[in-house]
Amino acid sequence: MPEQADPPGRGKPDSAKRVSTDVLAIGLGYLASFAYPLVSLPYLGRVMGASELGHLMFALAVLQIVKSVVDFGFDQSSLRSIAVSASTAERSRVAAETLAAKLLIWTACTLVLMSTVLIVPGLRERWLMYAVGLLLIGLGEMYPSWFLQGTGRVKEFALLTAVSRLISLGLLLLTVNSADDMVLAMLWQQFPFALSALVGWFMLRVVWKEAHWVVPRWAGVRGTIRDSWPLFISSVAFLLMSTVNTVVLGVLSTSRQVAFFGAGERFSNAARGVMYGVTGAMLPRMTREDAGARSIQRLISTGIVLAYTCAGIILIVASPWFVPWYLGEGFDPTITVMQLMGIALLPVGLSSMLALRATANHRFRDVGRISMTGALLHLALLIPASWLWGAVGASAALIASEVLLAALYIRDLVQRRRAAASAVPAPDPEEDPS
Repeated sequence: MPEQADPPGRGKPDSAKRVSTDVLAIGLGYLASFAYPLVSLPYLGRVMGASELGHLMFALAVLQIVKSVVDFGFDQSSLRSIAVSASTAERSRVAAETLAAKLLIWTACTLVLMSTVLIVPGLRERWLMYAVGLLLIGLGEMYPSWFLQGTGRVKEFALLTAVSRLISLGLLLLTVNSADDMVLAMLWQQFPFALSALVGWFMLRVVWKEAHWVVPRWAGVRGTIRDSWPLFISSVAFLLMSTVNTVVLGVLSTSRQVAFFGAGERFSNAARGVMYGVTGAMLPRMTREDAGARSIQRLISTGIVLAYTCAGIILIVASPWFVPWYLGEGFDPTITVMQLMGIALLPVGLSSMLALRATANHRFRDVGRISMTGALLHLALLIPASWLWGAVGASAALIASEVLLAALYIRDLVQRRRAAASAVPAPDPEEDPS
């Protein structure tokens, strides 16, 4: 099969204007996509009540863990592989082996979770909700976000991300009217990812013809998993500092505390999600070594830190008047939770920027080691804090953990710079300076 030319934008020198345009497109796409949970949350809280909403949030948190395990770090490692691939055949091979690896892991996760749901009495009565969520996660994890971003199609990625979620939001508002519609609520929560996957691959293979079918090699699948393993460790660390908070609260506290925490976390997650998408899309640029790359990389790094800082300040300042209007009666404890979430965002920008730089340099193991260390410290704080103080305790534990994680990344940076400085040979004093 003849090789196709690289997609538009690949290989062209970057500029601040191009970077800003792509960041704006991705940010708006993710922001529109987060209109889904931000609009659905108060609606579901009103039609279901705090207790039933807590059960739904617990299930979504469990399924988010499955989703992250299935991803296994492929969305970053495969994005990098696509970005440095030189031909359509090479990118198609990366895609086939990534999808095969995801399917393998999803099958194992489905067997484990459904067995657990059918065994545990408190979960068994909601087995259909978990089954629907798992099926749609399996489809959604095929979404080639890493392929679209790695080939420079960031605007198409942003549009597809936003539109799929807005469609699902409309369907949720039309069909979910009470707590009895829990399965439908789960369906429309997970539907955007499945829809994006189907449309994304149709566009890549049929319309743009940037990928073709390749039979995955078992050795290639194993290599893909092995390459992503350090990033999976980092992903597990991220889960321990995000989604696991809700699960721990569900086990150690009440469903109402889960609802308070989940409601406050939604806006923090919106900021993190938008910035995670923007940061991931910037990874190909952070790997470049052409003329002007250094200045573009400094611009990206500064923008990441400032964006997280602004988001945190907005949550801190706006929570007291926004929460009562947004969520209605019975959710006042969410104000404190949301403010603590805003404080936690302040150090996240620094750690995210340093993690991006390390990932771009293929230092996956260092990212995984630092992230896991921070996550284990967080878990040690989270369990007693959640048991003693519920949602507020979990939020306070998150602040301490994010500060510790940023400190670990700074320490790593300082150590590497010292090592690099000591590796530079000292000038020979007898050498003629002329």
